[in-house]
Amino acid sequence: MRTRRLLHLDLVRSEKAGVHLTTFVVSAVSTILVTRAYLALTGYPQIGGDSGLHIAHVLPGGLLMAAGLVIGFAYIGRGPRPVAALLGGVGFGLFIDEVGKFVTADNDYFFEPAAAIMYIIFVCLVVGANVWRRRRPLTDEEKVANAAHVLVDGLAGRLPANRRREVLRTLESLGDARGARQLHDLLTTLEPRTSPLPQRLELLWHRIAEAFTRLAASRFAAAVVGALLVLQAVGAVLVVVVLWRANGSSAPVMAGTATGTVISLALAAMAWWRWRIGDRRGAVEWLQRSALASLLITQVFQFAASQFAAVVGLFVDLLLLGVVGGGLRAHDTGRASGDQVRSP
Repeated sequence: MRTRRLLHLDLVRSEKAGVHLTTFVVSAVSTILVTRAYLALTGYPQIGGDSGLHIAHVLPGGLLMAAGLVIGFAYIGRGPRPVAALLGGVGFGLFIDEVGKFVTADNDYFFEPAAAIMYIIFVCLVVGANVWRRRRPLTDEEKVANAAHVLVDGLAGRLPANRRREVLRTLESLGDARGARQLHDLLTTLEPRTSPLPQRLELLWHRIAEAFTRLAASRFAAAVVGALLVLQAVGAVLVVVVLWRANGSSAPVMAGTATGTVISLALAAMAWWRWRIGDRRGAVEWLQRSALASLLITQVFQFAASQFAAVVGLFVDLLLLGVVGGGLRAHDTGRASGDQVRSP
């Protein structure tokens, strides 16, 4: 008990952590792709030329990550966080892009497993954060604390109208939770303003999530999920077979890809069975496990065989996870309102 008290940090979780994490990951991955494309098109130039100096892009990456941290330290409210997530993501992308140099004795930027290493890092970051968040929803106290954080923007005259409406609905749903009514009264007296640029990043991810939720609640949801699952499974097998016939892919790559595909299809079959017995939410959860199996197993081995094919597979998996996540949100919203909601 004494050790637990020493390690207890009393950290309040942010309800926007998923949004900021998405900004961080997307900006990091985009930076890696843009950087590699630019270097390939320009013949891999070196900053410093023939002067004997070589300024690796890991250095500006570190500076951008530091800038993101400084913004988080120097400013209060929610406004700086999207900017910090964006700068930190770009900086981390520049940093992790040179992972091949860090793990090889000859500083090999073109180390083939580097793409798989980067991929595993991003997948573990996203999946770990989602699992951590799903294990325990935000408490009422944490929701009130998040609303108080929004109040900072309102007092500074930087609170957009849509964000104020969202927070007011949250506070009304908390009833007599300590501080909820007082915060509600304060927020209603504040004049909303046009969304500043940083908070438009949050709005963008909200609209994407809402689009997935609408798709999951539509009559096309089952067809979309089925098509994505079939495309993913068949595509993974075909890519490995073609590469094996062309240049002889290794047996571990083929075995890993086949194993991930079989597991993913088995989990999808379990989802179909849960759907047949009437467990709609259970079916969606099993579909989510199927997509994660493809993401964590199949695509890792795909990266070792063909980075391009793995990027396509990653895109399909992310679409599938988006539709399935929208299905979970649609189902939970339907239960809360007492309506029947169609899920994939």
